[in-house]
Amino acid sequence: MSGNYSQTPYAPVDGNPLPVVQRPLGLTRSVSPGYFRLLNIPLLAGRDFTEHDKSDSPLVVILSNSTVKKLFPNENPLGRQIFFGVDNGTGLVAEVIGVVGDVRSRQLAKTNDVEFYRPWPQRSFSFFNVLVRTLMKPDAAQAIVRGALDKIDKQMPILQPNTLDAIVTQSLGQQRLTMGLLGAFAGVALLLAIVGIYGAVAYTVEQRTSEIGVRMALGAQVTDVLQLVVKQGMNPVLLGLVIGLAATLGAGHLIAAQLYQISPYNPVLIAVTAAALAIAALLACLIPARRATRVDPIVALRAE
Repeated sequence: MSGNYSQTPYAPVDGNPLPVVQRPLGLTRSVSPGYFRLLNIPLLAGRDFTEHDKSDSPLVVILSNSTVKKLFPNENPLGRQIFFGVDNGTGLVAEVIGVVGDVRSRQLAKTNDVEFYRPWPQRSFSFFNVLVRTLMKPDAAQAIVRGALDKIDKQMPILQPNTLDAIVTQSLGQQRLTMGLLGAFAGVALLLAIVGIYGAVAYTVEQRTSEIGVRMALGAQVTDVLQLVVKQGMNPVLLGLVIGLAATLGAGHLIAAQLYQISPYNPVLIAVTAAALAIAALLACLIPARRATRVDPIVALRAE
Protein backbone atom coordinates (compact mmCIF):
# COMPACT_ATOMS: atom_id res chain seq x y z
CA MET A 1 0.00 0.00 0.00
CA SER A 2 3.01 2.32 -0.02
CA GLY A 3 2.91 2.84 -3.79
CA ASN A 4 6.27 1.14 -4.35
CA TYR A 5 6.14 -1.94 -6.54
CA SER A 6 8.07 -3.70 -9.28
CA GLN A 7 6.80 -5.04 -12.61
CA THR A 8 8.38 -7.57 -14.95
CA PRO A 9 7.63 -8.59 -18.56
CA TYR A 10 6.16 -12.10 -18.59
CA ALA A 11 4.85 -14.69 -21.01
CA PRO A 12 3.89 -18.37 -20.66
CA VAL A 13 6.45 -20.64 -22.31
CA ASP A 14 3.73 -22.82 -23.87
CA GLY A 15 2.31 -21.78 -27.21
CA ASN A 16 3.75 -18.83 -29.08
CA PRO A 17 5.17 -16.31 -26.59
CA LEU A 18 5.00 -12.69 -27.64
CA PRO A 19 8.24 -10.83 -28.40
CA VAL A 20 9.79 -9.29 -25.29
CA VAL A 21 8.88 -5.73 -26.29
CA GLN A 22 5.21 -6.72 -26.63
CA ARG A 23 4.85 -8.64 -23.40
CA PRO A 24 2.65 -7.24 -20.63
CA LEU A 25 4.08 -6.23 -17.27
CA GLY A 26 3.16 -8.24 -14.21
CA LEU A 27 3.44 -7.14 -10.58
CA THR A 28 6.35 -9.14 -9.16
CA ARG A 29 7.47 -9.40 -5.54
CA SER A 30 10.63 -10.99 -4.20
CA VAL A 31 9.87 -12.65 -0.87
CA SER A 32 11.52 -14.98 1.58
CA PRO A 33 10.14 -18.24 3.04
CA GLY A 34 7.38 -17.59 5.58
CA TYR A 35 6.13 -14.42 3.86
CA PHE A 36 2.69 -15.86 3.12
CA ARG A 37 2.30 -17.37 6.57
CA LEU A 38 3.23 -14.08 8.23
CA LEU A 39 0.63 -12.10 6.26
CA ASN A 40 -1.99 -14.87 6.45
CA ILE A 41 -2.05 -15.27 2.67
CA PRO A 42 -3.46 -18.77 2.07
CA LEU A 43 -1.47 -21.32 0.10
CA LEU A 44 -4.08 -22.78 -2.27
CA ALA A 45 -1.94 -25.31 -4.15
CA GLY A 46 1.66 -26.49 -4.39
CA ARG A 47 4.35 -25.47 -1.93
CA ASP A 48 5.86 -22.38 -0.33
CA PHE A 49 9.41 -21.19 -0.89
CA THR A 50 12.11 -22.86 1.19
CA GLU A 51 15.74 -22.24 2.03
CA HIS A 52 16.64 -24.56 -0.87
CA ASP A 53 15.38 -22.02 -3.45
CA LYS A 54 18.78 -20.36 -3.84
CA SER A 55 20.32 -18.19 -6.54
CA ASP A 56 21.98 -21.23 -8.13
CA SER A 57 18.84 -23.39 -7.93
CA PRO A 58 16.25 -23.76 -10.70
CA LEU A 59 14.12 -20.64 -10.95
CA VAL A 60 10.68 -20.96 -9.39
CA VAL A 61 7.61 -18.75 -9.05
CA ILE A 62 4.36 -18.70 -7.08
CA LEU A 63 1.23 -17.24 -8.70
CA SER A 64 -1.75 -15.47 -7.23
CA ASN A 65 -5.15 -17.07 -7.80
CA SER A 66 -6.21 -14.31 -10.23
CA THR A 67 -3.03 -14.86 -12.24
CA VAL A 68 -3.81 -18.56 -12.60
CA LYS A 69 -7.32 -17.79 -13.87
CA LYS A 70 -5.86 -15.41 -16.45
CA LEU A 71 -2.86 -17.44 -17.67
CA PHE A 72 -4.02 -21.02 -17.13
CA PRO A 73 -7.85 -21.06 -17.04
CA ASN A 74 -9.29 -24.47 -16.15
CA GLU A 75 -5.77 -25.95 -16.10
CA ASN A 76 -3.36 -27.11 -13.43
CA PRO A 77 -0.65 -24.41 -13.27
CA LEU A 78 1.80 -26.45 -11.19
CA GLY A 79 4.83 -27.43 -13.22
CA ARG A 80 4.11 -24.92 -16.00
CA GLN A 81 6.85 -22.51 -17.06
CA ILE A 82 6.85 -18.73 -17.51
CA PHE A 83 9.35 -16.35 -19.12
CA PHE A 84 10.41 -13.41 -16.91
CA GLY A 85 12.48 -10.36 -17.75
CA VAL A 86 14.52 -9.75 -20.92
CA ASP A 87 17.61 -11.84 -20.25
CA ASN A 88 18.88 -13.98 -23.16
CA GLY A 89 16.55 -12.12 -25.48
CA THR A 90 13.52 -14.18 -24.41
CA GLY A 91 13.68 -13.99 -20.62
CA LEU A 92 14.54 -16.43 -17.85
CA VAL A 93 12.34 -19.48 -17.39
CA ALA A 94 10.76 -20.09 -13.97
CA GLU A 95 8.62 -23.08 -12.96
CA VAL A 96 5.30 -22.59 -11.16
CA ILE A 97 5.46 -24.33 -7.79
CA GLY A 98 2.48 -22.88 -5.96
CA VAL A 99 -0.70 -20.81 -5.96
CA VAL A 100 -1.69 -18.36 -3.21
CA GLY A 101 -4.74 -16.24 -2.49
CA ASP A 102 -5.24 -12.78 -3.96
CA VAL A 103 -4.26 -9.69 -1.98
CA ARG A 104 -4.92 -5.94 -2.20
CA SER A 105 -1.43 -4.48 -2.06
CA ARG A 106 -1.93 -1.56 -4.48
CA GLN A 107 -5.54 -0.46 -3.97
CA LEU A 108 -7.95 -1.55 -1.28
CA ALA A 109 -10.81 -1.25 -3.76
CA LYS A 110 -9.65 -4.19 -5.89
CA THR A 111 -7.31 -7.18 -5.92
CA ASN A 112 -4.20 -7.29 -8.08
CA ASP A 113 -5.00 -8.72 -11.51
CA VAL A 114 -1.59 -10.34 -12.12
CA GLU A 115 0.92 -10.94 -9.35
CA PHE A 116 4.01 -13.12 -9.24
CA TYR A 117 6.11 -14.06 -6.21
CA ARG A 118 9.78 -14.94 -6.65
CA PRO A 119 12.31 -16.19 -4.08
CA TRP A 120 14.45 -13.35 -2.73
CA PRO A 121 17.80 -15.05 -3.56
CA GLN A 122 16.73 -15.42 -7.20
CA ARG A 123 15.55 -11.82 -7.62
CA SER A 124 17.05 -9.43 -5.08
CA PHE A 125 17.39 -5.63 -4.88
CA SER A 126 19.37 -3.08 -2.88
CA PHE A 127 16.28 -2.16 -0.87
CA PHE A 128 13.89 -4.48 0.90
CA ASN A 129 11.17 -4.48 3.54
CA VAL A 130 11.45 -6.34 6.82
CA LEU A 131 8.01 -7.50 7.97
CA VAL A 132 7.45 -8.30 11.65
CA ARG A 133 4.19 -9.54 13.17
CA THR A 134 4.07 -9.02 16.91
CA LEU A 135 1.78 -8.05 19.78
CA MET A 136 4.40 -5.60 21.03
CA LYS A 137 4.20 -1.86 20.55
CA PRO A 138 5.87 -0.57 17.36
CA ASP A 139 8.70 1.21 19.20
CA ALA A 140 9.63 -1.91 21.16
CA ALA A 141 9.47 -4.09 18.05
CA GLN A 142 11.64 -1.63 16.14
CA ALA A 143 14.31 -1.80 18.84
CA ILE A 144 14.41 -5.59 18.59
CA VAL A 145 14.65 -5.46 14.78
CA ARG A 146 17.39 -2.87 15.02
CA GLY A 147 19.34 -5.14 17.37
CA ALA A 148 18.97 -8.09 15.00
CA LEU A 149 20.17 -6.04 12.01
CA ASP A 150 23.14 -4.73 13.99
CA LYS A 151 24.39 -8.30 14.27
CA ILE A 152 24.45 -8.43 10.47
CA ASP A 153 25.54 -4.89 9.57
CA LYS A 154 25.52 -1.93 11.96
CA GLN A 155 25.65 0.47 9.02
CA MET A 156 22.37 -0.80 7.57
CA PRO A 157 19.70 1.90 8.10
CA ILE A 158 16.01 1.36 8.79
CA LEU A 159 14.07 3.80 6.64
CA GLN A 160 10.57 4.93 7.56
CA PRO A 161 9.51 2.24 10.06
CA ASN A 162 5.73 2.03 10.17
CA THR A 163 2.81 -0.23 11.02
CA LEU A 164 0.70 -1.85 8.33
CA ASP A 165 -2.44 -0.22 9.79
CA ALA A 166 -0.85 3.22 9.44
CA ILE A 167 0.23 2.50 5.85
CA VAL A 168 -3.29 1.40 4.91
CA THR A 169 -4.76 4.51 6.55
CA GLN A 170 -2.35 6.74 4.63
CA SER A 171 -3.25 5.02 1.36
CA LEU A 172 -6.88 6.07 1.94
CA GLY A 173 -6.01 9.71 2.57
CA GLN A 174 -7.20 11.00 -0.80
CA GLN A 175 -10.43 9.02 -0.66
CA ARG A 176 -11.12 10.16 2.92
CA LEU A 177 -10.58 13.81 1.95
CA THR A 178 -12.80 13.51 -1.13
CA MET A 179 -15.61 11.78 0.73
CA GLY A 180 -15.30 14.20 3.66
CA LEU A 181 -15.78 17.17 1.34
CA LEU A 182 -18.64 15.44 -0.47
CA GLY A 183 -20.25 14.62 2.86
CA ALA A 184 -19.98 18.23 4.05
CA PHE A 185 -21.45 19.57 0.81
CA ALA A 186 -24.18 16.93 0.91
CA GLY A 187 -25.09 17.96 4.46
CA VAL A 188 -25.33 21.63 3.47
CA ALA A 189 -27.38 20.68 0.39
CA LEU A 190 -29.76 18.63 2.54
CA LEU A 191 -30.23 21.52 4.97
CA LEU A 192 -30.86 24.00 2.15
CA ALA A 193 -33.32 21.59 0.53
CA ILE A 194 -35.29 21.19 3.77
CA VAL A 195 -35.38 24.95 4.40
CA GLY A 196 -36.26 25.64 0.77
CA ILE A 197 -39.10 23.11 0.67
CA TYR A 198 -40.54 24.39 3.94
CA GLY A 199 -40.34 28.01 2.85
CA ALA A 200 -41.83 27.43 -0.60
CA VAL A 201 -44.72 25.27 0.56
CA ALA A 202 -45.46 27.44 3.61
CA TYR A 203 -45.59 30.55 1.42
CA THR A 204 -47.98 28.86 -1.02
CA VAL A 205 -50.32 27.81 1.80
CA GLU A 206 -50.22 31.27 3.36
CA GLN A 207 -51.34 32.71 0.03
CA ARG A 208 -54.43 30.50 0.23
CA THR A 209 -55.52 31.66 3.69
CA SER A 210 -58.52 33.56 2.34
CA GLU A 211 -59.54 30.58 0.18
CA ILE A 212 -59.38 28.31 3.22
CA GLY A 213 -61.51 30.73 5.22
CA VAL A 214 -64.11 30.79 2.45
CA ARG A 215 -64.19 26.97 2.28
CA MET A 216 -64.73 26.77 6.03
CA ALA A 217 -67.46 29.42 5.87
CA LEU A 218 -69.22 27.22 3.33
CA GLY A 219 -69.07 24.20 5.65
CA ALA A 220 -65.68 22.56 5.07
CA GLN A 221 -64.29 20.71 8.08
CA VAL A 222 -60.77 21.17 9.46
CA THR A 223 -59.77 17.67 8.36
CA ASP A 224 -61.06 18.36 4.85
CA VAL A 225 -58.99 21.53 4.60
CA LEU A 226 -55.87 19.86 5.95
CA GLN A 227 -56.27 16.93 3.57
CA LEU A 228 -56.68 19.27 0.62
CA VAL A 229 -53.64 21.37 1.49
CA VAL A 230 -51.42 18.37 2.26
CA LYS A 231 -52.40 16.60 -0.96
CA GLN A 232 -51.74 19.62 -3.17
CA GLY A 233 -48.56 20.54 -1.31
CA MET A 234 -47.06 17.03 -1.24
CA ASN A 235 -47.71 16.07 -4.86
CA PRO A 236 -44.76 18.07 -6.32
CA VAL A 237 -42.60 17.03 -3.37
CA LEU A 238 -43.26 13.32 -3.95
CA LEU A 239 -42.60 13.78 -7.67
CA GLY A 240 -39.31 15.48 -6.83
CA LEU A 241 -38.34 12.64 -4.47
CA VAL A 242 -38.97 10.05 -7.18
CA ILE A 243 -36.86 11.98 -9.67
CA GLY A 244 -34.16 12.52 -7.03
CA LEU A 245 -34.02 8.82 -6.13
CA ALA A 246 -33.71 7.90 -9.80
CA ALA A 247 -30.88 10.41 -10.22
CA THR A 248 -29.17 9.03 -7.10
CA LEU A 249 -29.24 5.48 -8.42
CA GLY A 250 -28.05 6.65 -11.82
CA ALA A 251 -25.13 8.66 -10.46
CA GLY A 252 -24.05 6.12 -7.84
CA HIS A 253 -21.40 4.57 -10.07
CA LEU A 254 -19.64 7.94 -10.31
CA ILE A 255 -18.59 7.82 -6.64
CA ALA A 256 -18.25 4.04 -6.36
CA ALA A 257 -14.52 4.32 -7.21
CA GLN A 258 -14.01 6.52 -4.14
CA LEU A 259 -15.55 4.00 -1.75
CA TYR A 260 -14.17 0.85 -0.12
CA GLN A 261 -16.51 -1.82 1.25
CA ILE A 262 -19.32 0.76 1.20
CA SER A 263 -22.10 0.63 -1.37
CA PRO A 264 -23.01 3.89 -3.13
CA TYR A 265 -26.60 2.61 -3.00
CA ASN A 266 -26.93 2.53 0.79
CA PRO A 267 -30.68 1.92 1.28
CA VAL A 268 -30.72 3.18 4.88
CA LEU A 269 -29.01 6.47 4.04
CA ILE A 270 -31.17 7.05 0.96
CA ALA A 271 -34.34 6.25 2.92
CA VAL A 272 -33.38 8.58 5.79
CA THR A 273 -32.61 11.43 3.41
CA ALA A 274 -35.87 10.99 1.50
CA ALA A 275 -37.81 10.74 4.76
CA ALA A 276 -36.22 13.96 6.07
CA LEU A 277 -37.26 15.84 2.95
CA ALA A 278 -40.77 14.36 3.03
CA ILE A 279 -41.24 15.20 6.72
CA ALA A 280 -40.01 18.75 6.12
CA ALA A 281 -42.52 19.15 3.28
CA LEU A 282 -45.33 17.63 5.37
CA LEU A 283 -44.64 20.03 8.24
CA ALA A 284 -44.49 22.87 5.74
CA CYS A 285 -48.01 21.95 4.65
CA LEU A 286 -49.53 21.17 8.05
CA ILE A 287 -48.26 24.08 10.15
CA PRO A 288 -49.46 26.95 7.90
CA ALA A 289 -52.63 25.05 6.97
CA ARG A 290 -53.44 24.50 10.61
CA ARG A 291 -52.87 28.18 11.23
CA ALA A 292 -55.10 29.07 8.30
CA THR A 293 -57.98 26.93 9.61
CA ARG A 294 -58.08 29.11 12.72
CA VAL A 295 -58.90 32.23 10.68
CA ASP A 296 -62.38 33.61 11.34
CA PRO A 297 -64.48 32.81 8.22
CA ILE A 298 -66.24 36.21 8.51
CA VAL A 299 -62.87 37.95 8.27
CA ALA A 300 -61.95 35.84 5.26
CA LEU A 301 -65.28 36.66 3.54
CA ARG A 302 -64.88 40.37 4.15
CA ALA A 303 -61.38 40.15 2.64
CA GLU A 304 -62.90 38.58 -0.48
